[in-house]
Amino acid sequence: MLSKIIRITAPAILLVAGLLGLYVIALMIDVELVSFAFLFGFPILCGLIIMHFRPKGSFKSFGKALLWLIGIMAISVAMSVTTSLEGMICIAMAVVPILLGTLLGGVIYLMVIRWKQEANGSLKIVTLPIIAFALLGLPANQPMRPEIYEISNTIEINAPPEIVFNMLKSIPDISPQEIPTRMSHLLGVPKPTEAIWEESPNGTIRHSHWGEDVHFIERITAIEKNRLIAWDFEFPEGWIAEGLEDPHVKVGGKYFNILSGEYLLEDMDGKTRLSLTTRTYDNSQLGAYSKFWHEFFFEDFHNVILILVKNRTEAKISG
Repeated sequence: MLSKIIRITAPAILLVAGLLGLYVIALMIDVELVSFAFLFGFPILCGLIIMHFRPKGSFKSFGKALLWLIGIMAISVAMSVTTSLEGMICIAMAVVPILLGTLLGGVIYLMVIRWKQEANGSLKIVTLPIIAFALLGLPANQPMRPEIYEISNTIEINAPPEIVFNMLKSIPDISPQEIPTRMSHLLGVPKPTEAIWEESPNGTIRHSHWGEDVHFIERITAIEKNRLIAWDFEFPEGWIAEGLEDPHVKVGGKYFNILSGEYLLEDMDGKTRLSLTTRTYDNSQLGAYSKFWHEFFFEDFHNVILILVKNRTEAKISG
């Protein structure tokens, strides 16, 4: 029993260490990590390696082999987080390509082994077109233009626009109980704690604080009383605590930025339809996959703020 455990755990430990070593080397030689070529290509390579070095005499069936494959990759991903090679946000964004690429690499390896063992070649005739189609179907790493996404969300508030408008300027002392815990918070994004409106001869700004570790500025670019507040985002040096920001989704970095935002208020016969819009910049070259994550995080943030404004405004009216 002990020898069987050692026979399985020893290769597992070596494989995890080896895969993490390959990833570190990729980081050191500045491989383009944010690309479909790497997000799918590296897991495919890992799948081939994991299947080749699985314990002899174990995991012979197709199902057990895939279980071994997924287990080793899952441990490797978990270790990349615990060793701070990657943050939770990057892992969440990459988990689907990692899983699909690893499975594809493992299946290719198993198919090649079966081809070698099969005498008449009929298995190749059936499976080769399927694997070729899967490989050709992977997104091509063709250069794409940077994209600007506009993400908007809306809520209806049982209060007139003039009351909602004044509520939007400063939102002080936001308690954790006022902000429902969303998926983005579980991935490490802190909850907002206050927004402070500041007017001066140099213009109007709003300070946005998310806990003690995040403080950025919204420089007001347009304001129409009871109808519109628009701003450009500014992220000064030291706006976020060291180590909190994921290097591959760094604001103002090579791949990602947050540009501008606005509140739009519409009078609905004494009620207010409030819309919050954010414009983001994407140079990841990941197309629709990247757009999904932009919308995921900002819709999450928008809904938190819109619900907070609605609750505070309606509480003020009723109180």
